[in-house]
Amino acid sequence: MGKLIYTAITSLDGYVADKNENFDWAMPSEEVHAFVNDIVRNVGTSLIGRKMYEIMKVWDDIPTDGDSEAMNDYAKIWRTSRKIIYSASLSDLTIANATIERSFNPNSVKKIIAESAKDFDIGGPHLASEAIKANIVDVYHQIIVPVIIGDGNHWLPKDVKLNLELTDVRKFENGFVYLQYRKV
Repeated sequence: MGKLIYTAITSLDGYVADKNENFDWAMPSEEVHAFVNDIVRNVGTSLIGRKMYEIMKVWDDIPTDGDSEAMNDYAKIWRTSRKIIYSASLSDLTIANATIERSFNPNSVKKIIAESAKDFDIGGPHLASEAIKANIVDVYHQIIVPVIIGDGNHWLPKDVKLNLELTDVRKFENGFVYLQYRKV
């Protein structure tokens, strides 16, 4: 049985992007990128919304033999995973191994995860918010960047209360901090 995981690189005040949708402050070091790769290595399917699709589709074209071993590795992981893009407006996709779903159905998602030997990840705060509200996210991975941006897209919905258990904490050389929580 797979798990639904949500991984986000956030500012200290909990944003994945500022109010102008800028997230250049969140660029991970090689060490952090390799760590994230290990988090998503068992992911067989990525669930993403239209905005995250637009950001992530570059990984279909990034060379897998570049200077960064972590980026090379992530590009390979990305290309082998299946992608389900949730969008009411997209008519076609320009990435491999991808399908479009018009709406997010938590019960359907929960069922396909339960039937899978691989994990699923959910990308983007808006789509993840729907899964969090439905209480189907099993594991939360937050990588905190030592910066405060004041406003933007928050990584968690504001109107949900859940009890979680802290299962891992790490500090990286660049000052980033990793927190892992699981659903109780």
